[in-house]
Amino acid sequence: MTCKLDILNLIRCKYDIISGNKNQKYFTIPASPATGILYITQNSPDFISGHLRVRGRNNGRYPYKYLEMIDTVFGKEENTIEVCSYKIKEYYDTNCFTVDIKSATNPDLVADGQTLSSIPSNSFSRWRCDPPYNITTAKSMYGTDLQAPLKLVQAGARVCKIGSLMFLLLGPKNHQMCPPGTKRIGWMALTVVPNNEVRSLHVFYKYADVLN
Repeated sequence: MTCKLDILNLIRCKYDIISGNKNQKYFTIPASPATGILYITQNSPDFISGHLRVRGRNNGRYPYKYLEMIDTVFGKEENTIEVCSYKIKEYYDTNCFTVDIKSATNPDLVADGQTLSSIPSNSFSRWRCDPPYNITTAKSMYGTDLQAPLKLVQAGARVCKIGSLMFLLLGPKNHQMCPPGTKRIGWMALTVVPNNEVRSLHVFYKYADVLN
């Protein structure tokens, strides 16, 4: 099964159209309230790219205005599962269902985000995940090995409904593998100041129930 998708149908904010060479058009989207520009091209309507500049937070928390950018560009989704959640509810107004392997962070569920075995399939309408992206952080903060991005996405796709968006924030890497039933529809570079750290946001779309 294949998935044909026009990502403009998923955008919930205003965008501009810029003409390029050879009749190419760029649909440009402000990454508000973060600083940056996202874009979709006329000849690749099923993929969104771009660059954001954000200010970092410490202790495993999302950068400032990162979550607000997702809500602005793609719309807010109340039925969201947050994996590797850390203490997200302490600094962001959200009713998401939180999952973390570390009980001290007080998640709704203490579990391995690579399996989510106790959660029924097709339970959520959006998935977000911010796993440790180097072995030092994984060992020092969680006492675990690095989690496999593919396993995280696969588990997330299972517990999400068809039509769900999935957001995976990693370090400076290009993760292209998708489990069956999902499509990778976006990659965005994040420059995190003041340390000029580079991170990458991978966006997936679930178009069918995950196959075993």
